[in-house]
Amino acid sequence: MRRLSLFISILLILAATSTAQVTSTFSLSGTPTVNIPLGPEEEGSGGNLYSVGAGVNVRAALNLPFLRLLSTSAMVNLDFLPYGDKTLTVLGIAPEIGFTINPAPRLNLRLAGYGGLYLGMVSEGTVRNPYFGGGIDVNYLLNPGLSLGIGASYKRYLLPPYNFSATPLYEGIAVNLGANWHVGAGDGSRIEYSPYIQPIFPLFYSYYDENVLGELVLTNSEADAITDVSVSFFVPQYMDQPKPSNVSIKRMARGESQTVPIFALFTDDILSVTEGDTAAAEILVNYRYLGQAQEVSIPISVDINNRNALTWDDDRKVAALVTAKDPAVLGFAKGIAGTIRAEETNAVNDNFRIALGLFEALNIYGISYIPDPTTPYIELSENPTAVDYCQFPVQTFAYRAGDCDDISILYAALLESVGIETAFVTAPGHIYLAFNLGMSPEAAADIFENANDLIIRDGETWMPVEITLVRDGFLRAWQVAAREWRETSDNGTAGFFPTREAWEVYEPVGFSQQAIIQVPDNQTVMNRYFEVMDRFVTREIQNRVTELQNQIAESRNNLRYVNRLGVLYARFGRLDDAAVQFEQVVRQREYGPALVNLVLSGKCNDPGSARELTH
Repeated sequence: MRRLSLFISILLILAATSTAQVTSTFSLSGTPTVNIPLGPEEEGSGGNLYSVGAGVNVRAALNLPFLRLLSTSAMVNLDFLPYGDKTLTVLGIAPEIGFTINPAPRLNLRLAGYGGLYLGMVSEGTVRNPYFGGGIDVNYLLNPGLSLGIGASYKRYLLPPYNFSATPLYEGIAVNLGANWHVGAGDGSRIEYSPYIQPIFPLFYSYYDENVLGELVLTNSEADAITDVSVSFFVPQYMDQPKPSNVSIKRMARGESQTVPIFALFTDDILSVTEGDTAAAEILVNYRYLGQAQEVSIPISVDINNRNALTWDDDRKVAALVTAKDPAVLGFAKGIAGTIRAEETNAVNDNFRIALGLFEALNIYGISYIPDPTTPYIELSENPTAVDYCQFPVQTFAYRAGDCDDISILYAALLESVGIETAFVTAPGHIYLAFNLGMSPEAAADIFENANDLIIRDGETWMPVEITLVRDGFLRAWQVAAREWRETSDNGTAGFFPTREAWEVYEPVGFSQQAIIQVPDNQTVMNRYFEVMDRFVTREIQNRVTELQNQIAESRNNLRYVNRLGVLYARFGRLDDAAVQFEQVVRQREYGPALVNLVLSGKCNDPGSARELTH
C-alpha cells in the first residue's frame, strides 16, 4: 500500500509543477507491452507463479479543455500471463485519469492511474473482479499521429477480499517500448483562440473586404512551434467563399500569442436584411504542426443590422447611401438638368442653375422634412456607437419625407448623378449639404455680392444648402445654411466631407427597389426655376444697380456708366433691361461698345446701324 501511495504522490507533484500542454484533444492509441510478474508466489516453490508474458493496451484519451494538463481515458488491456504450461488471458476495462506534460518540444510525459473490472480466462473457467494500476509513459512525437516511446506501469488484478494485503490473482509491471499510433490526434488541435466580430452593417458590405471586421487572438498551446498559420472568415448565407485574412504567420513558438484581423467579402444578398438578424458563421484556422496539416473550425454567430443602419463614428459613412446611379435618381435628375442646360443664359453657371432647379423640383414633388422620432439625428450623432436608420434616395422618394440626413442624401444623389460634386456639412446635432459651384473664388466674387455666403476650400467655391428647408425654397435654404456654416466654422465645430472622397472608403451600395417616381412636369419645374432665378438676380444686382444709377445721375448720364449698367443686366440674363441701356447709348452715336453689346445681347433690331457706327 505504501508503494502505491508513493507512486500516486509523485504523479500529482509532477503534474502540479508543470506548465506544458497536451498535444491533442482526443486520441486513440495502441501499445504492445511486456508483462513482468511480481506475484503471487507459487505454493511450495517460493518462486513466482507467473513467468514473463505479453499484452497490449488500447487507450481512448480525452483531454479536458478546462484543465489543460488533465486527461480522461477509457482503457482496454489484454494480457497473456503464462504459468506452468498454461496461460491466463485477462481482459481489463477501466477508466483512467492522467496528466500529460511536455518537458521539452516533442517530448511527451504521461502519468496516469486507473481502476476497473477484469475478466480472467483459463481452461478451467473464468473469473471477474476489480483491478487497478498506474504508470508513466515517455513519448517522442514524430508527428501528431505517431510517436516513439517507452513506458512502465504497475498492475494488480484482485481476488476477494478486495484489499491490498490480500493475495491478488496477478501483480506485476508492464513495460512498453515501440511506436504509438494516435488515431484522431490530427483532429484535435491544441491552439487556443478568442474571436471577436463586430456587428455587421450591410450598408458597408464592400467596406469589409479591405477593412477590419473583427479579430482573432490565437495562442499556440501545442507542444512545439506551429507554422504557416492562416485565418479565414465565412458566413455561408451571405458569402460565396471564405475570406482570408491579410495576415499570415510563418511561425508561432510554443506559448506565443498573435492577433489576426478578420475581413469579409459579402455578396449583395446581405442587403436583403430589413430587420436585425443573427447568422451562423465560422472562422477557419489552418496551420502545420510537426509536419502535419491542421485545420480548426471555430463556429460563431454574428449580428447583422438592417440594411439602413449606420453609426456616426465616421460622418463619411453617409456617402454609402448616395446612390447616384440608381435608375430612379437618374430618371428624376437627368431630364431637369438637361432642360436647364439647354436654356441659353449666362446668368451664373450650370452648376448653380441645375442645383437650384433640382431643389425646387423636390419642393414641387412634395418632399417634406420630418424628424424621425425613433432615431433623431440630433441625438444619435452625439453618440458614435448608437445605430441610426438612414433612408436610401429611392426610399425618400417613395415616402416623400425624411429627416435631415435622409433629404441631404437624396439631394446629394441627384446632384452627383448629373456630375455636380457634393459634400456633407456637419454641425453639432445637424447635417446638411454643399455643392461645388465649379468656379474659382475670384469668379464667384464677381457674381455673388456676399462672399461670406459661400464656402471657400482649397481654391474651390462651394454653396451650402439647408435641405431641410425644401418647402421654403432654394434661396432661403442657401442663406440659412450660409449662416450655419459661418457660426460653426468660426467656433471650429463644422465638419466638411466631400462625397467623392468618402466614396473612396465607403463605396455607394448597389441598392435599388421598385418605386413609381412621378417626375414633376417639366414646364412646372421651369416656371418655378425662372421665378426663383429672377428673385436671385434681383437680390444679387440690386445694390450694384443702385450704385450705377447714382453714378449716372451724378455724371449727368455719362454713357460709360449707362453701358456698364447694361453690361450688369446682361451678365445676369436680364437682356431686356440690358437692351434698354444699350439702346439709350446707341441713340447718342458716341459710344461704339454699346452697339456691340446690344448686338451681342440679341436685342438689336437694326444690325445695320452697327455698321454705320463703326464706319
